[in-house]
Amino acid sequence: MSKPLVGYIDVCDRERVAGWVVDLAAEDHPVRLRILMDGHLVDESDAKTFRADLLHMPRQGQCAFECVWPEPLPHEGCMIEVLDSLLDRPVTGSPFYIEPLPSSLAGSIDKTDRLHIAGWVRDDLNPERTVWLTAVIDGKSTTRFPANHFRRDLREAGLDSGRYGFDYVFSAPLDPLKDHDIQLFHGQERFGTPIHIPRSQILDESFKRHFSALIHNLTTDQARSDALSFLTSTADTLRSESGSDLVSLRERNLKQRATRRQETVAPIAPCALFIDDRAPDPTFDAGSVALLSHIRAAQALGYICNFIASRQPPSEQDQIRLAALGISCLMPPVFTGPEEALKRLGTGLEVVYLHRLNNAESYTALTRAFAPTATLIWNIADLASLRLHRQATVERRPELDRVATHLEVRENMCAWTADHVLTHSLIEAEWLERVVPTANVHVVPWAVPVKARTRQTSRKPIIAFVAHFGHAPNTDAAKWLVLDILPRLKKHVPDLVCRLIGSAMPHAIHMLAEEGVEIVGHVSCLEQALKDVSLCVAPLRYGAGIKGKVLEAWSAGLPIVMTPIAAEGLVDSNDPVWRKAIAETAEDFAKKTIEFLKPAMARAQVTAARKLLRERFSDAAIQTLLEDIFPPVMEDVSPLPEDTSKPVLN
Repeated sequence: MSKPLVGYIDVCDRERVAGWVVDLAAEDHPVRLRILMDGHLVDESDAKTFRADLLHMPRQGQCAFECVWPEPLPHEGCMIEVLDSLLDRPVTGSPFYIEPLPSSLAGSIDKTDRLHIAGWVRDDLNPERTVWLTAVIDGKSTTRFPANHFRRDLREAGLDSGRYGFDYVFSAPLDPLKDHDIQLFHGQERFGTPIHIPRSQILDESFKRHFSALIHNLTTDQARSDALSFLTSTADTLRSESGSDLVSLRERNLKQRATRRQETVAPIAPCALFIDDRAPDPTFDAGSVALLSHIRAAQALGYICNFIASRQPPSEQDQIRLAALGISCLMPPVFTGPEEALKRLGTGLEVVYLHRLNNAESYTALTRAFAPTATLIWNIADLASLRLHRQATVERRPELDRVATHLEVRENMCAWTADHVLTHSLIEAEWLERVVPTANVHVVPWAVPVKARTRQTSRKPIIAFVAHFGHAPNTDAAKWLVLDILPRLKKHVPDLVCRLIGSAMPHAIHMLAEEGVEIVGHVSCLEQALKDVSLCVAPLRYGAGIKGKVLEAWSAGLPIVMTPIAAEGLVDSNDPVWRKAIAETAEDFAKKTIEFLKPAMARAQVTAARKLLRERFSDAAIQTLLEDIFPPVMEDVSPLPEDTSKPVLN
């Protein structure tokens, strides 16, 4: 066992530390000393200075030491330690605490997060001195840091130079997966109140930075593979949980178990998933108007409605617009497409509504696989094969007939596999029922409100053709109107203005611009664009389904002159009221347009049209039609009756 040190610290103050020490196990050698302040080395020297009062000690008095502080000691006090450098044995009297000088701290902690702590502090007794602080994080002290940053707000508040700010950045970001406690100390005196930072419950910025740093530190293929496996598994779990929440899957499972136990449980609203090419926008095309109308009817029937786009991802504005209508718009990264939505929501869906042919072809089999108990509804929008057959006849293009025949086979297959097929036109319904007798076909239009119209007089008569010009029949109709019908009209009404209004206008439509022809394009408010219009026209030479442009005109209180194709599925062409507004040739179309520029003729048609809208195209009428198609919403579940029948023996 080594012999102890013999010695003592005689003086320890803000000027110096001094004393003497001898190692009895090695009296021939002076003791090498290390002098520390708050754990940091200040000086290192040998205890070999002669002191006469120590002549009776070993080494004949040459065992004293003295250290004059090279810099003033901290104002807030400090701990002085004197140790031998060989075995870190303390000299008697070590450690020694230097008391702090008088101070009166004022200030605040303004901000604390996992990266830094910031604020300001000032010693009111010594305004010119810099206050030093120490951050204690989870019980461990950090290095001292000065509060001497300039802050304009402090100077403007009258605090002298304003150099009292601090912003201490931690050596490493704090772990977001753990709780943390942070305290500031001025020596032994605590400054401010303790701060608690709870572990992250969400992916905030600090967590993302922490996670990103972990990912970037992966340097081997195995580490990256393990990380990808973990991330993929976690993403799959998050998607499943999001899907379960949307369709209340956990509650549905509990309800099924309760029902089997013959217990009465609270009803759960059924869920429907609507799939279309893009988020429905009523200013874009009639298909969007129809889809939104059917969604509103489903909501009125008690359904929770979710929508996902198959081709064009929705924007944040689309999501906000649909959310305002009570529709959940499923978007990446949770739902990357209809496949993901069907996979995650499948067993919780009562209805899957597929809009247009391409979506029926793409997602019918997936619906049967992932949502086997859901009712599959296909809304055809319009029969493309019928439209192409008609286009082939008008344009004398036999190759279109071959395309239409192939398309017809695809449509027939979708009609055969769907539980219900929706069409807007009775003509299309009869066509489908003839070629697919087993198809369950329903004629369901969409709701069209009867709007009040404020008329604005115009010096010139204006006719308008409203359409989505990305649709071939509408482009053809616009050309026929401007090139064939309008010259005939001008002979009788020279100052007539023809206005083309609608989205997705190709270059061919803009080339039709001339004197008396206005190319307006897409408008956000159709009512405003029609304010000074006298009459709408629908010069369609081919097409299928019912025409939104006709319904929009009636909704706005305008009469319309149309071809038999445009009137198809809407009115009886043999009815005297409607026969006056239907024309087949360019000459007849021009004559009837001139007739309907007369107020008396216009009022008669508008009156009959608005009566038709209220009877067949109201929200209530659409809801009644869909009520027979959507599975009924059960308000309560009665327990099954007890089985009292006698067993049957085989």
